[in-house]
Amino acid sequence: MMPHHTVPHAVGSSVRLPLLLLFASCVAFGCRPGAESAAPEAVLPIRVHVVTARHGEISDVRRVTGQTTALRIVRLASPVAGRVTFLAPQPGDSLADGAVAARVMPTENEAALNGMGVLGRGAALQPHERDAAQRLGHGLRAGDIPIHASFAGLVSARLHNPGELVAQNDVLLELFDPQSLYVVAQIPIEMLPDVRNGVPVEVVAGGARIRGHIDALVPAVDPQALSVPARVTLEQPLLPPMLSAAVECRLQVARHSDAKLLPRAALISSQIGDQGTVMIASDGKAQHRVLHLGLRSDSEVEVTDGLAADDSVIVEGQYALPDGTAIEPVTVTP
Repeated sequence: MMPHHTVPHAVGSSVRLPLLLLFASCVAFGCRPGAESAAPEAVLPIRVHVVTARHGEISDVRRVTGQTTALRIVRLASPVAGRVTFLAPQPGDSLADGAVAARVMPTENEAALNGMGVLGRGAALQPHERDAAQRLGHGLRAGDIPIHASFAGLVSARLHNPGELVAQNDVLLELFDPQSLYVVAQIPIEMLPDVRNGVPVEVVAGGARIRGHIDALVPAVDPQALSVPARVTLEQPLLPPMLSAAVECRLQVARHSDAKLLPRAALISSQIGDQGTVMIASDGKAQHRVLHLGLRSDSEVEVTDGLAADDSVIVEGQYALPDGTAIEPVTVTP
């Protein structure tokens, strides 16, 4: 008699084998429900900011270093060897024209006074002799020499103090006229072809900004700095007045009043010469373009050729974009 479970076992094996083969095929060939109906995702355009060129004024401004000095500087010196008996002014003080700045007692007068003192202590003088000695002493003490300010100005330096011995021609005070301040700018040699008399200059000294212009180029070259000094005349007094102060000079060597201008941020690459590369938004695509450039300021560049009035130039989001990239231009105000 045949066992009752033999026939069902054979039937079950024959059914499982095709199912296993179908599963293996799906694993090998990536079969999954709905795979045959999946579509590639659409590439979204990249949003960028664009501007059109504007017309306006642009200047070529060069920055150089400079130092303040004065046309009227005097060093008040002792005319004789002696002792300083009066010297009140301090640096920063004002002196009026003709004011007494210092007094010096000549060495001869001081020696005579010392001798009279010794004589008076060692000998008994008659009343008339004592009176004569006192008058002589007063005259010698009044013989200290006054030193006057030759013009109204400010004290920039004080080199001695009252009571000190000084030699003849020793400088006691330095005085300058704040109304005569000017600036000496150091012009690099390579900049000389663009600099001439009359070039406008903005002098920045601390928080002050003073306008001026180049009056003259000094015909001498600093061999260490390879620069040429230029005299800059100021249109108004420098406040506060500072002598020998380091300043920045901004020279306006060129100016164009009706130029086609783009923000400097639009430049992808800018050579030292007269060319620069930008990205143009055209028909929803990004395109590289080389422009010819003119003057440049801190914020803008002048375009002399290669750009139409209605061209949209990308100013934000343009880096690393290849030609033909789909973009979504958004116009912004430059």
